[in-house]
Amino acid sequence: MQAIPGFYENGTVTLDRQAPVHKGNIIILFPEADIRTKSKMSDEEAIGLFHKFTGSINRTIDFEKERAEYLNEKYGFVD
Repeated sequence: MQAIPGFYENGTVTLDRQAPVHKGNIIILFPEADIRTKSKMSDEEAIGLFHKFTGSINRTIDFEKERAEYLNEKYGFVD
């Protein structure tokens, strides 16, 4: 996969340089700063959810245990 910057306007994509292929499928990602949609959730609702769930997640992470579990899932039993 290769990223090529470009510009989108009114349904037309203009690439800043030549694409590495003559024909192919593409995926276009729009940076968050360029998306001008408002959240469907009001600020009051978001603050309410924040207060409801604040502290409900245990933030203590045992990195060795997490690594061992990952390796065990991927490769089987790991010492």
